[in-house]
Amino acid sequence: MIKRILVGLGGTGFTTVAIRRAVELAQIHKAQLTGITVIDGERLRRVGPVPAGAGAAAHDLREHRLQVSQQRVEEAISEFESACNAGGITHRVRREKGDPFELMVLRARYHDLVIFGLRSIFDYGILGGDDYNPSDMLRRLLSKGVRPIIAVSEEYRPIRRVLIAYSGSMESAKTMRRFVQLRLWPDMTLRIVTFEHPPDKAEQLCRDAAEYCRAHGIEPEVHYGPGSPKERLLPEAADWEADIIVIGNSLRSLLSRKLFGETALHMIRNADRPLFLCQ
Repeated sequence: MIKRILVGLGGTGFTTVAIRRAVELAQIHKAQLTGITVIDGERLRRVGPVPAGAGAAAHDLREHRLQVSQQRVEEAISEFESACNAGGITHRVRREKGDPFELMVLRARYHDLVIFGLRSIFDYGILGGDDYNPSDMLRRLLSKGVRPIIAVSEEYRPIRRVLIAYSGSMESAKTMRRFVQLRLWPDMTLRIVTFEHPPDKAEQLCRDAAEYCRAHGIEPEVHYGPGSPKERLLPEAADWEADIIVIGNSLRSLLSRKLFGETALHMIRNADRPLFLCQ
């Protein structure tokens, strides 16, 4: 059951889609929305080594970053509140300052679902490169129990066709079960896919997963084939015209490494459609 949704208002190209997705789900499930903004002042003030005589320029750059971030925050909040009011959604806004990771972990404790950008969280369009790693933020949030997460793409698409990547691991099964139990979109069509297994094992995995879905009133399609998930998952999503991809641990363990497993990291960096991440 979804009753409280936390929405990251990052002030980037992903924010409009995150807001639209959150309002859509709030209307379906009669849920409340919490929009959260986070300004990490310490990180914004980090401008690198300052040459002699360039202190004033560095100070101006820091102030400019803070001003731009605050402007983007207010724009994101205004967009969020307008969308909620137009949709008749109960909502509130939390303006936060500090470490985005710690604050998201804290606020997510009391929400059923978290929504933010696939490759942008709280940079407000002015930070990037080596200093900003959304995939690492996602890994850390998941490892701290922030789940489920919908990481939206920059382009909004109605969710009608859902592709579930299933490896047969316990973590992958947990993710599939959680998604099916939530029934986020009542009229969705599901397809369960598995790769890299011998045909007899793949067929059994798909059969067992399909039986679980049927017990919840969903008749899924199934597909299995050769090749690694990293190589096959995105082409399969494109060929089947999936609107969202459900992915948990791969066989190479999503959460036990410092970074994402290869498949999940590849999806974060390259997916052109939203991801549902749970385990």
